Parts: sequence; structure tokens; C-alpha cells
Amino acid sequence: MLRTPAAVSLLLCLMAPSLAQADDRDYPGGYRHGGGEYKEKFRSGGCEVEREQKRDGEYKEERKCKRGPRGYEQKQKYRDGPCLIEREWKRDGEFEEKIECKRW
Repeated sequence: MLRTPAAVSLLLCLMAPSLAQADDRDYPGGYRHGGGEYKEKFRSGGCEVEREQKRDGEYKEERKCKRGPRGYEQKQKYRDGPCLIEREWKRDGEFEEKIECKRW
């Protein structure tokens, strides 16, 4: 029997991939459009997040954060499988991330 917080955390981490593949009807919040499409906006800490999934498998996520580490600027652009990821840190502590995934 799992009784420790570490064991519970491990169990949740193992379940995460199956939760990500859950049917659209089980997705909490957001706006639903028929056929497995959804669009949602929410806040996570100091970040505003917008997510959009289309019926053809295309996925987009935009994250804009404030109050991050200050004093440096950096840009990253790379691919992770079918996804293009762009990240930008600004000198004033703002952070932006854009993820666009296309079905293979």
C-alpha cells in the first residue's frame, strides 16, 4: 500500500502520460468544439497560458510570464519531435514560450 508522499508523487508521474491521452470530454475547463477540439486560457502562477488543439492533431500553446529572473536576454528555437519550440527571455524578467506541434 502506498502511504508516503514520494510514492504518491511517483504514481502520479507514471499516470501522467495516460491522463494526457484522455478523451476530450474528460478535459477539465476550456472551451470545447466538436470532434476533439478545444481552446482554453488560464493563469499558472505569474503566467498566462493559451492552449488550442485542433481535430487534425495540430496543437499550439503560448505562455507569457512576468516576474522571472532579470538581467539577461536569450532566445531559443528548436524541434522536439513534431513540435517547434520557441523561447525568449527578456532583460526585464518577462518570458515567452510558443509550442506548435503538427501531426506526423
